[in-house]
Amino acid sequence: MNKYISSLLIGAMAILATSSCEDSLDITPKGKTILDTVDDLELLLNQEFSFNTNPAVDLGLVTNEIVAMYETVPSTMSNRNSLSYAYLAYDETVNRAELATTDDRYATLYSMINYMNVIIEKLDDARGDETQKVRVEAEAHMLRAYFHYLLVNIYAGQYDPATASSLGGIAYVDNTNSGEIKQKLTVAQVYDRILQDCDESYISSLYDKHANSSRIDKAFGYAVRAKVFFQMKNYDEAARQALKAIEINGRVEDRSTCKDFGSWMLSSDAPNQYFHALAGMRLCPAMITISREMSTMFEPGDYVKDFTSGWSEIMGQMRGGLTETVCYTDFGAQQNVYGLRAEQMYYIAGESYIRLGEIRKGLDYIDRVRVKRIDSFTSYTSMYDQAAMSEAEAMALLQKAKRIEFIGSYDTFFDCKRWNSETAYRHSITKDLGDYGTFTISPDSPLWIMPFPANATRFNPTLTQNY
Repeated sequence: MNKYISSLLIGAMAILATSSCEDSLDITPKGKTILDTVDDLELLLNQEFSFNTNPAVDLGLVTNEIVAMYETVPSTMSNRNSLSYAYLAYDETVNRAELATTDDRYATLYSMINYMNVIIEKLDDARGDETQKVRVEAEAHMLRAYFHYLLVNIYAGQYDPATASSLGGIAYVDNTNSGEIKQKLTVAQVYDRILQDCDESYISSLYDKHANSSRIDKAFGYAVRAKVFFQMKNYDEAARQALKAIEINGRVEDRSTCKDFGSWMLSSDAPNQYFHALAGMRLCPAMITISREMSTMFEPGDYVKDFTSGWSEIMGQMRGGLTETVCYTDFGAQQNVYGLRAEQMYYIAGESYIRLGEIRKGLDYIDRVRVKRIDSFTSYTSMYDQAAMSEAEAMALLQKAKRIEFIGSYDTFFDCKRWNSETAYRHSITKDLGDYGTFTISPDSPLWIMPFPANATRFNPTLTQNY
């Protein structure tokens, strides 16, 4: 990045810095900017979107994907007054709101939203090409929608048509007014606002296809809409939007190369990426230790598990402090843990069609990913043709495969919350921590909702906890 671009971004970041006491969300920019051309404003989109908080350290502990990352199981269990302990041991008595004094992920998401708000507010008066102005505005609206989608599904309850209008949600921030209290909306109101920001009129203004995975295009636009409708359990519309994304970019990462190279190499600009958003040390699933239960879910012939040295039981015991677990030790993969990629669309289409009664069609979409994940591939559709499956049987296959596909990301956490709101798919999760015992989380546990940080609730009386 040249000095001119760097200086503009540094200046913009300073302007967008949080105000410690005056702002009810601790994230709203104040003051005037020098970004007065469309080119200058577009530079705010040319950045690496990344988080310091890895999903593995909280979301993955709750779903029992992960048992350790930065600290071992014995270390976590020794401190019973910590967020990590609450999530690992499923201890609902821990005062999480008191412990969550700050939250980097929460602050980063609202900081990113403020970038988008600056763009949207300043575009009308900005000098530059009008066509470019329309596209930049569309990008800002779409990203604002996606960032709020992440927030509401992490810090609020699951959307359900019967309860969404009464469930507490999050603040939907659409301006840069630092003196305004940002009101917490209901879950239904948040989703309404998200859908407004990712309207198809904005998608039509995006790039047809962008080579840079930190910039968005039409595939991302339809993917966001697919994600939103999917979480709203509108499976017909979710499938329709997912197929639109796949039509634009349906590239599935081919992991059969693991057989040739003995390692899993995945770059941030891989062709299956719609939008890349990393976390932590930006290499994932590096150094995560998955649970005993997850270790049994790999299919025989999994290219990464069986043809690379990445998953190590020895390292699982060393870094996790627990036998019968595996830790990922290869640093060649940059798994897209907070972003969007084509595989998510195939799984959305797959589950949606299964829910809509087109079970074989749904399984076929899952097979289009599995064929590039498993050596000596046996398709789900061939299993279906031998003996027709019920919806529940097909869902069981999908759920197992999907948990492996999205290790380390937010997807399983969002899925579990959605399934737990449905009678047919509600389920408790039990984890075996060896000498420390077994622990169970119920579908209705408050641990499925992350706490608002105290440095946000302190200045905003509307931000009462959602659990």
